[in-house]
Amino acid sequence: MKNKRSTDEGLPAKSSLWGKQTELSLQYFNIGQHTFPRYFICALVQIKKAAAQVNYSQGGLPQDICTAIVAACDDILQPQFAEQYDEQFPLRIWQTGSGTQTNMNVNEVIASLANQHIQQQTHSQQTRIHANDHINMSQSSNDVFPSAMHITVAELNRDRLMPSLRRLQQALQHKQDEFSGELAVGRTHLMDALPVPISGVFSGYARQLSAAQTALEDSLQAVYLLAIGGTAVGTGANAPFNFGHLLAHSLAQQYQLPFIKHDNGFAAVSGEEGLLRYSAALKQLATSLFKLASDVKLLGSGPNCGFNEWHLPANEPGSSIMPGKVNPTQCEALSMVCLQVFGNDLTVSLSASQGQLQLNTYRPVIIHNVMESIDLLSDAMSSFAEHCILGLKLNQGQIDKNMQNNLSLITLLAPQLGYDVSASIVNEAHNKQVSLAEAAELLGLYSQQEFSTLLKKHLQAAFDQPLHASSSAKN
Repeated sequence: MKNKRSTDEGLPAKSSLWGKQTELSLQYFNIGQHTFPRYFICALVQIKKAAAQVNYSQGGLPQDICTAIVAACDDILQPQFAEQYDEQFPLRIWQTGSGTQTNMNVNEVIASLANQHIQQQTHSQQTRIHANDHINMSQSSNDVFPSAMHITVAELNRDRLMPSLRRLQQALQHKQDEFSGELAVGRTHLMDALPVPISGVFSGYARQLSAAQTALEDSLQAVYLLAIGGTAVGTGANAPFNFGHLLAHSLAQQYQLPFIKHDNGFAAVSGEEGLLRYSAALKQLATSLFKLASDVKLLGSGPNCGFNEWHLPANEPGSSIMPGKVNPTQCEALSMVCLQVFGNDLTVSLSASQGQLQLNTYRPVIIHNVMESIDLLSDAMSSFAEHCILGLKLNQGQIDKNMQNNLSLITLLAPQLGYDVSASIVNEAHNKQVSLAEAAELLGLYSQQEFSTLLKKHLQAAFDQPLHASSSAKN
């Protein structure tokens, strides 16, 4: 069913289930193309369904009206009806800062469907169910909308973000195991430094992601707090006693997530610190991912004029003009996502800081940016794991060559030789363009064999593991 806009100002088209307030929003907030995704609308609908049931249990709604509202909500929530009903929620993100228009859009659509159910049962055309009086009973946009925001973020975190993060962590663990016992040149300031076990490098990436995961999990404790029951200004006016607690309990059972009513309605309605902290945790994750993508891009650069220590999967032609070129496209895509997340977090931070008196009026843009960050990071991590990390290979020949030319290996012998003697060996090797072992022999300190044996002994002691032959090549 295609929505048709009314030609009469303020009147809904007959083919639409929405009412006058939705139509006015379409008229006055025709800004951009961003609309709320289905999963956010479903969170609002779940609140309306649970609210009807609590209102009935508290004596606020007759049973037949409650039954009709629940049936209408179930219609919208059914995946097989998504295409039929999703177009009934066309309002833009860029609207009133409380989300009132979207709350009323949901109220109006549910009311229309609920009236259809009542009419089918009574064989009467009488309209009994009102968008405000019944669907919005005991609620305000000011507590419903932020509650839907928190529900959506908690659900997306569990069902989208965490599975993608775990998949990337598993891919990194796989490479950590695969490259066990291999050494490569470490680099600080982009200059040659002490050797590093390649498995240790991957363990570092995994640990950074684990720290971000912990930050996300910690931030969820505030996300699980729902503003519902606070109504317009946090006092709970027009809601029955215990309404918020009962509704939060019902939603917790529905989603199998530990939602509870916020213990301070004023803070819940006027502030958005919960999603502010969650967005900051997303930024931490993006920071670690950006570092990972940057490292992979650098170590895979080449093939002949770069680091060229890692072979990246050649998924697609890298250039429209240079044949055979392989570009780090997965790294670039992930990096761009991370930059978008940084920008989204700045928007969330500024928006959360703008709560004035009893209400934050930047909520649509807050949830829009947080949802986008979750969606982008989820997709990007899955793509990076599948199309980059799992297919990554070592260029052992280049790694061996770099290890043999790494003058920083002398650092391992400095405690035994002393700093000055070690520096003289390095300077001799650099000036004469020879290996450390050759430089030590030229200075009359060791034979090449003695020096190589000594260096290999210290290498194995430093990393406390047997090294592959390629990782302990003569220097």
